[in-house]
Amino acid sequence: MGLGSSEIGYIVSIIVLLCISQCYAKRKVFNIIDFGATPDERTDSSKALRAAWSEACANNGGGVILVPAVGRFLVLPVLLQGPCKGIIELQVDGDLLASSHKAFAIGYSWFKFYGVNNLVIKGLGRFVGRGRTAWPYNTCKYGSCSRLPITINLQSINNLRIRDITSVNSKLYHFNVHGCNDVVFDNVKVIAPGESPNTNGIHISKSTGVTIKNSFIATGDDCISFGRGSKDVKITNVHCGPGHGISIGSLGKFPDEPNINGIIVSDSKFVGTTNGVQIKTWSKSYPSVVSNITFVNLEMYNVERPIMIDQNYCPNNACKNNKVSVSRIQIKDVKFENIWGTSSEHLAVTLKCSQVFPCQGIVLNNINLVFNGSGSSTSICQNVEGSASRPLRPPSCL
Repeated sequence: MGLGSSEIGYIVSIIVLLCISQCYAKRKVFNIIDFGATPDERTDSSKALRAAWSEACANNGGGVILVPAVGRFLVLPVLLQGPCKGIIELQVDGDLLASSHKAFAIGYSWFKFYGVNNLVIKGLGRFVGRGRTAWPYNTCKYGSCSRLPITINLQSINNLRIRDITSVNSKLYHFNVHGCNDVVFDNVKVIAPGESPNTNGIHISKSTGVTIKNSFIATGDDCISFGRGSKDVKITNVHCGPGHGISIGSLGKFPDEPNINGIIVSDSKFVGTTNGVQIKTWSKSYPSVVSNITFVNLEMYNVERPIMIDQNYCPNNACKNNKVSVSRIQIKDVKFENIWGTSSEHLAVTLKCSQVFPCQGIVLNNINLVFNGSGSSTSICQNVEGSASRPLRPPSCL
């Protein structure tokens, strides 16, 4: 009797897994100490790290670049790029320290990974950004942002795995994912004070097939943020707080922004954040579409604004005379389901959509958000088409 397609598929998957495990077992290790790195917190080890990367990248079958758990390595801004001849793994067991010198407070990236396929970044070590030395130079509150370094800038990468890594006190974003496909963050920790400016935990743009799971994010801006062209993203079992919640946007500031589609945020907890889950677009925006978004099974604890759509976004009083949104971004097919907990403000649900492109297909189902004070929680709706299913607290404005 011949094998069926399911049995053949199972056998093939087992063979592939065995091959991968054997490849990992035989892969060469490139210890950065062997290339001159010094774990004394003072000596620049970026040259040694680049040399280890270059040899691993050129090695047939790739290799493991090892940052051993023997101390703390000072690393100046570094570019690590492909293409490489196999799977590249950066095993971080020690601490990597950014420079605290003023000269390195300004820039685009601390670690930039570019054009690498099959990249793994893992280990129990930490990326220590020393953000306190750069935060005083952040000028975003004045309307024009100075360029501060992103801790880990990931661009044009296919098949990326990041697990068990901790990022502490980034100067700007902790992780930036741009132009990548097939990305998994697993058991990642992001730590920065709630007052640290623009320290987004993970920012995603123009990327497809991203999963973020089993992670802890406590920072001074969005725990996770989505920019233009984010597609097919799944977020599950994430702790967010302090921070500004999980945000799609802001969107529409620039022309020809690709659409956002297929975002699922589930089974996560928000503690003491300014926002829970939100979609925000500039009040006067260029056109695009945000669709097929699901927020489900979420716990809010003392969150200022647990549920929000804001299509009148305009920071720093840039459009203070705008009383209504004329955003040209169409938001549709968005579901808020099984969301419960407490809000620190009366207004727990805000759905303020565009006057020229009203939101369509907005669904509220089983919402139970209690004001953490005297009185009841409330909701507000503007230019919204959708439906609501009980139980609902606050009462639905749809």
